[in-house]
Amino acid sequence: MNSYENSDNIFGKDNDKNEFDNGEPFKGKNALDALHEDMVKEKEKNLILKISDMYGVDYDEANEIHINYHSLRLRKMIEKSEILSSKSAFIDSHLDLKSLSTQVAFGEITENTCIDILISVMKNQKETKIKDRYINFYS
Repeated sequence: MNSYENSDNIFGKDNDKNEFDNGEPFKGKNALDALHEDMVKEKEKNLILKISDMYGVDYDEANEIHINYHSLRLRKMIEKSEILSSKSAFIDSHLDLKSLSTQVAFGEITENTCIDILISVMKNQKETKIKDRYINFYS
């Protein structure tokens, strides 16, 4: 299962697949969701050209749209995570989500990998605080 097959779990019931079957062109998040449907990470970087054609923008702007799309998805996944939701302020101020989103947009990692990375950072940060408390107390 790739990271895009669970879009209903991330975004809720607003991504009804039947709304794409009416033959009309769609735009916005729905259009990007449709492009990403059943996408494997190796083909992720090829979507920038499709986004450029779909929106009629140059490559750089299409790249920015693609990165922002994944940034939004990561933020929603963080909100839904029990471990990360309470740490969103720390994540925003200390970690570079844009860099992670860029890596996803270029097919280097998946969104689920990003969440795993963030959870690992949070766990390591918590363990460091516990160890530092004892070091500082006995120093």
